[in-house]
Amino acid sequence: MKSLIPPDLEWLAEGLLLSLALGLLLAAMVGLLMLMQPGRLFAINERWSRWVDTSGQFEALDRPYSLERIFYRHHALAGSLITLGSSFVLWQWTFAYQRNGVFSMLGARWARPELNWAVTAGEWIVVGLHILILAIGLIILLRPSLLKSLESGGNRWHRPQVARALDRVYSPVERAFELHPRLAGLTLLLASTWCLSGLLPVLTRLL
Repeated sequence: MKSLIPPDLEWLAEGLLLSLALGLLLAAMVGLLMLMQPGRLFAINERWSRWVDTSGQFEALDRPYSLERIFYRHHALAGSLITLGSSFVLWQWTFAYQRNGVFSMLGARWARPELNWAVTAGEWIVVGLHILILAIGLIILLRPSLLKSLESGGNRWHRPQVARALDRVYSPVERAFELHPRLAGLTLLLASTWCLSGLLPVLTRLL
């Protein structure tokens, strides 16, 4: 039967297969330890499962930072850069744009007469967007105070509750293992052994 894996990716498949076998072997050892000495395994897990409090980092990410003063202090520079950039794009669009170049870039598959509307729509979107950017740049350059009403309406701070959920400890699996350690260990041992027995012919052929 012909292999579905390309020859240049066989090393990757072999590595993943060996990693899977090692993981199943480790799972079998954990299941055996849970059957024989569950208290020792839980002590090791408690020693390695130390909780690192990240509430301070989340508070730093959730803190608002205001850049309005810097923006208004250097509004002439920001407005000039935005105006020059949009003006340059519109100038290039007026004197250097070639529609045939767009069709040649798209290729024969997309450069068809029935798709002319898509290119036309894209052209109108680009031109309209840069005209809007040019108007915003001129407002920032000449009268930045006109943007304060829009800024106050859009610059509302919303404090998300995701950080608290991410910083909470969840251990339902550990609790289930602690309530039924030997049953969990037997299930883990049988499942990993059964998977290893299924991989054994492939592993012997590989090694």
